Amino acid sequence: MDRRSVLKLAAGAAAAAPLSALNLRRAIAQGAAGRPITYGQSTSLTALDPGQGGFLNYPAGYEAALCLYDRLIDFDENLRFVPQLAESWQIADDLKSIRFVLRRGAKFHDGTPIDAAAVKFNIERTMDRQRTPTNRPIWDPITAVEAPDDRTVIARTTTPFSQLLNIFAHGSAAMVSPTAIQRNGERSIAQNPVGSGPFMLESFNPGQQLIVKAFDDYWGGKPATPRITFQFIAEAATRVSALRTGSVDVIDAVPVQLIQSLRREQNIEVITKPGLRPMGFVINLTRAPYDNVLVRRALNFAVPVQTIAERVFFGFARASDSPLAFNTRDYRKAGDPVFDAARARALLAEAGWRDMVNNVLHKDGQPLKMTLQTSEGLFPGDVAVTEIAARAWQQIGIDVTINKIDRSAYWDTLRQERANLRFDLAMFGFNPSNASGLYHLESLFKSNADDNARLDVWNIGRYRNARVDELLRTANVTPDPARQTDLLGEAQRIIWEDAPYVWLQVNENATAIKRGVSGVELWPIVFTSVRKARG
Repeated sequence: MDRRSVLKLAAGAAAAAPLSALNLRRAIAQGAAGRPITYGQSTSLTALDPGQGGFLNYPAGYEAALCLYDRLIDFDENLRFVPQLAESWQIADDLKSIRFVLRRGAKFHDGTPIDAAAVKFNIERTMDRQRTPTNRPIWDPITAVEAPDDRTVIARTTTPFSQLLNIFAHGSAAMVSPTAIQRNGERSIAQNPVGSGPFMLESFNPGQQLIVKAFDDYWGGKPATPRITFQFIAEAATRVSALRTGSVDVIDAVPVQLIQSLRREQNIEVITKPGLRPMGFVINLTRAPYDNVLVRRALNFAVPVQTIAERVFFGFARASDSPLAFNTRDYRKAGDPVFDAARARALLAEAGWRDMVNNVLHKDGQPLKMTLQTSEGLFPGDVAVTEIAARAWQQIGIDVTINKIDRSAYWDTLRQERANLRFDLAMFGFNPSNASGLYHLESLFKSNADDNARLDVWNIGRYRNARVDELLRTANVTPDPARQTDLLGEAQRIIWEDAPYVWLQVNENATAIKRGVSGVELWPIVFTSVRKARG
C-alpha cells in the first residue's frame, strides 16, 4: 500500500469521528459515578505547561497531561492515530500541509470555546523555539498556521514533511486556554493549567501531589471517576506497599523482580508491555580517547548486555540490536549485541592502548580513564547496570569512576554546553513519545548546529555524520513509506557502526493495578494512562 492510500485511510478513519466520539463517551461516562482513583507515580510533577518544558519530569508530566489536556489527534494504547479535538483531517499530496476540521462544542475548562483561533494560538506558541526547546524535530518544519473559519485550521511547511500526524499527536501539542494566558500571564499554566481534557485542576503541590477533578462540560461526556490524585512516591518498595495496603490504586515502574509474585496476589493485576525506549550510555565524542571509533566499539564488546537483560531485569528486557527499539516504526536490525572481552582488548590495543600498569591500560604514559555518570532511580536498574558495566570495563584495563546524580537534577547535567560536560559516558534513554522512529533518530543523532553550545535536541554526545544527516533529511521529505524505511534502515546501520552509544537494553514497562479498577492503559511509550480509569 502506498503512502497516499495510507493517508486516505487515515482521513477516512478520522471522518468517522461521530461514531468514535460516541464510543469515547460510552468509555468515559460509564453510568453511575465511580470512586476516586489514586495513582502512585515514580517521578514527580513540577510543571504542567506543554509549551514550557513542563513534561521533562518523565513520564509523570505526560501522564497528568493526558487527563488535563486534549490534542487535535490522540493515540490509542497501541499508538494508532485517533481523532480528538479534530474530528477529521486531510494531508496534502505534497506533504506540505495538513487541514483539520474541529469538532463542535468542545470547551476549555474556563468555558471558552475551542475554535480555530484558539488552536492557531496554541500551535504558534509551541512553534516558538525559546518556549519549547526539546521537541524541535517535529515543530521546526511548521512555518505557518491559518484559520480560514472557526472550525478549520491549516498548518503548513515549506518542504514536504512526512511526520505531520505525529506532530499533533505529541504531548507538546496539547491545547491550553488562550484566555487563561491572556488573563494570568504566560507562565501561569505551569502551576495553574487550564486545558480541555476530561479532568481539570483541583489542587497542585509541585513535586508532591496533583489532584484533578471531573470536568462537567467535557465534550466526550463527564468522566465516571470524580477525582484522580497523582501522588509522587519515589521508592519502588513504598509504591508496592501502598498498592498492597490500598493507599493507592495504580503504580508504575513495578520492580521486575516482583512482577511474578505480585501476579500471584489475588487483589493485584500486573500489566507489562515492551517499551520503545532503548537504554544506553551516551559517549561524549568531544573527549579523547572516546572520539576514536575503535575505543567506542571496544566499550560495546566489553559489556555483557544479554546477561543484563536476562538477569538484572529477569527477562523483562531485551538486548538492543539497533539504535531504535524493536517495536518502533521503521526499526531495522543494525547489528548483534555481542559480548567478547578478548575482542574489546584487541580493539583497544589497535587504538594504541597496549601497556598495562597496575591493571590499567596506558598509552604514551597516560592511563585510560573514564568518568561514568548515572542517575539514581530515574531509569530502570540504572545504578545496577552502571556498576556491572564499570566492572566489565575495569576488567579490560579502564580506570572507571562512577558519578551518581540525583534524578531531579539529571536532565540538566546532560543538556549543558560542551565546556560544562562532566562525563565521558552517561546513562540515557530516549522515548519517542510520538511513536516515530524518524523523530527518535533525528532527536539523538542529527548534528547539532553548534557542538559547543547547549543541545538542539538530545544529541548529547555531539555525534556528527554528514551521511546520517542526509538520510534523515531525505526520509523526512519522502512520501513513500517503504522508501522511508529503507533510508532509516541505512541510518541505523551507520549509527550502530559508529557506536556513539554503548547499546544496552529495551525494557518492558510494568504497571500494577488494584483489582476492581478498570480502564488503566499502559502505552509502549512508557506512559501509564489513567484518563479512562474507573474505581
